Amino acid sequence: MSNLLEKTGKIVFLRAHDLGTGYGPPNDALDVEAVFILNAIGDGAYGFQLRNDDNLPARQAMFGLLRDAFVNNLPVTADYLIDTGKNNGIAIRVALTRSQIAQKPPVALGQVAHGQVMPAPGAGGKAARSEPKPRKAR
Repeated sequence: MSNLLEKTGKIVFLRAHDLGTGYGPPNDALDVEAVFILNAIGDGAYGFQLRNDDNLPARQAMFGLLRDAFVNNLPVTADYLIDTGKNNGIAIRVALTRSQIAQKPPVALGQVAHGQVMPAPGAGGKAARSEPKPRKAR
């Protein structure tokens, strides 16, 4: 009997392979084309099919989320079906998650001249479009 479980972690393994090659030992094999392992899951792997059927668009989106998370070292949450006593399961949902800690927005660093902050080169501000006018001597 399959149980629906959820785990969150960072991807430590991501694989796509040919139809019919599967993943895992004979007694715990997955008939899938996409496989991933999260650092929080332990020994198990999780996967899903990438076949030309009604589920293909959602599965391609899931693989895209996993790839983005892997490249950017972001945590994901995966919902998966797994049989009792097995290590490998079938992923049915994947979500990217973000830290709940508020982050400061990035600040563009400009040049400082005579106590003034000038826009960074190419910033397109007023100072970038025109030169300052020289003062007339009195």
